[in-house]
Amino acid sequence: MGTPTIVDRVQIDRLTEGRSARSMNVWIALGVIGVLGMVCTGTRIGSVPEPAGQHWWFTIPSGRAPLTSIGFYVSVAVLVVAWLGVGREAFAGRLTTRRAWVILALWGLPFFLGPPLFSRDLYSYIGQGMIAHRGLDPYTVGPDVLGPGPLLSSIASVWRATSSPYGPLFVVSTRGVALLAGSSLVVEVLAFRALELVGVVLIMVSLPRLARHLGTSPGIALWLGALSPLALFGFIASGHNDTLMVGLLLAGVTLWVEGRLLPGLALCAVAATIKLPAAAAVVFLVLDHLASGPPSRRGKEMVVPVGGAIVAFVGVTLACGYGWGWLGPGALHVPTELRVLSTPSVALGTSFFHLLRVVGLPVAQSAVVTVTQAVCEVAAVAAMIWLAATLRRNEVVRSIGLVLILIVVGSPTVWPWYLLWGLVLLAATNAQRSRFLAAVAGLAMLVVGPSGSPRLNGAWYVPVSLAVIAGVVWLVHDGHWRQVVGSRPDPTDRPSRLSASLSDTARLSRAGGTAR
Repeated sequence: MGTPTIVDRVQIDRLTEGRSARSMNVWIALGVIGVLGMVCTGTRIGSVPEPAGQHWWFTIPSGRAPLTSIGFYVSVAVLVVAWLGVGREAFAGRLTTRRAWVILALWGLPFFLGPPLFSRDLYSYIGQGMIAHRGLDPYTVGPDVLGPGPLLSSIASVWRATSSPYGPLFVVSTRGVALLAGSSLVVEVLAFRALELVGVVLIMVSLPRLARHLGTSPGIALWLGALSPLALFGFIASGHNDTLMVGLLLAGVTLWVEGRLLPGLALCAVAATIKLPAAAAVVFLVLDHLASGPPSRRGKEMVVPVGGAIVAFVGVTLACGYGWGWLGPGALHVPTELRVLSTPSVALGTSFFHLLRVVGLPVAQSAVVTVTQAVCEVAAVAAMIWLAATLRRNEVVRSIGLVLILIVVGSPTVWPWYLLWGLVLLAATNAQRSRFLAAVAGLAMLVVGPSGSPRLNGAWYVPVSLAVIAGVVWLVHDGHWRQVVGSRPDPTDRPSRLSASLSDTARLSRAGGTAR
């Protein structure tokens, strides 16, 4: 048999590309089916406006709640399988930036037009915007000053009397959206989602650029950081303001690694006026620069960028007109007021309380949980200081991602969409091939119900605690923490075991089975 000619090779390449395109289209179509199923069933069991007489602008006929819930979670499973199928194509190098935009449009548009899912925070944003629009200070009063009505009923009860915990730039943005959106609750939700789309666009534009600069796959970065179920649910369906923070932060870090220090630091500082944790990026970028280059030039080169970041942070705060109350202890304490068992420190504290009661010590559960939270916060801060002290050249993006994850995991309250702070950055590093990150991106939001209520109640603190302990033991055992913190990309590394597992999942789904 002769050697294939150039014509034969071209025909083989075209055949392979055609099969790849058909495979990608199948996964995209399957994802659309899953998204539409979630949106339709979500009009009944999602975070729809309250009271019960209120409806989304479209809805499916009422039926038995269990069947609706089953339909919702079957749709979630379909979307996750479709996302894994797209991931298989991404690991094979066939997910281009253009295709990623198409997938985002097809999967994201139904979520944009559909009811809020997994969270009621959008209604809180609307309430804070209405407070600001009426000339009141959102940092001193809560949405209950607006009086009874559909908006107040739609806000989660625990936040109705709570002042804003967000930065002044976001508060001003909510005021502008409230002014333009009118009095329709549905229109207001869509308007706030449109605001968050600014962050989505920044993520879609910045992620592939950052990945190329770091020598990783832009397709995998977009698959993990922008097209994952967690990203679609947290950024679009729930419409969280984390989207704006992450988008600005990612854009700033991208500009920094491309050599544009001043605009990079300035954007990170602006991101901190949406949510304060973005300030960690400013600190690590400055430390990264001080740790590299000739010592005689480091300080001089940083004067202008650091000055620009300070000017941006102070200027935005003063321009917004709400003063510095957003950095006061009252505003910073707001996120800690709710204790959910998906939070590692809360689960561990609850477990310790029950153990102490078993041995006969008369202790209060709230006190044990508070002490455990304090210990976890101290441990997280110590880990962040260690990361800063051992920061190495070309590891700054990975370090920022890890620090943001530490801020989330060590904080008194953890919601799954908080994990996107660090996950989106890590998606552009060589950590993008991590099976653990893929599992988080695909399944983390399921600890919250479609209406926004936590699912891990009752005795769920036991498995959460065991999982946390197991994770710490794994990190310490055989130095696995070195792999997490400091491993560098291997140029000979191919699609890895995650790619194999994605292939297995895809093959089983086509055969009608499920992956274990």
